[in-house]
Amino acid sequence: MSRLLAAVIGVGLSVTAVPSFAHDQAQTQKAVDDIVATYVDRYNHKDAAGVAALYADDGILVPPTSMVTGKANLEKAWQSAFDAGRTNIRYDIKQVQPEGNAVLVVGQFTVAVPEGDRSGNFVNVYQWDGDSLKFRVHSFSFFPLQR
Repeated sequence: MSRLLAAVIGVGLSVTAVPSFAHDQAQTQKAVDDIVATYVDRYNHKDAAGVAALYADDGILVPPTSMVTGKANLEKAWQSAFDAGRTNIRYDIKQVQPEGNAVLVVGQFTVAVPEGDRSGNFVNVYQWDGDSLKFRVHSFSFFPLQR
């Protein structure tokens, strides 16, 4: 798991050196549950500014298309997704792995699109921001369409 985290962060992105934070598994799980619940709520309310606010200042969105950085660009990207009809996202977290000041979370998601539900995988690297988490890297891909 550490290698996967290093590979995801190592794509030209480095986690800023910060003091070590001692968060136990229960605190980490609560922080993950909180950011996921907030993300899902803002996503399902099509709140692009609210979703963008969940990213660290140097956070990056890695969708199946072009990468997006910067709060204004993140907001535009999410607004575009919502304008295209995406809604009703659901997360199924498969693993939570704390790594120093970062937390790696992997799982699957389902989202409603105009053509029906689409599912895929996600890898989120969160970084601690006090007692809460922010997206550092938010990456997802859709499963191929079944024909």
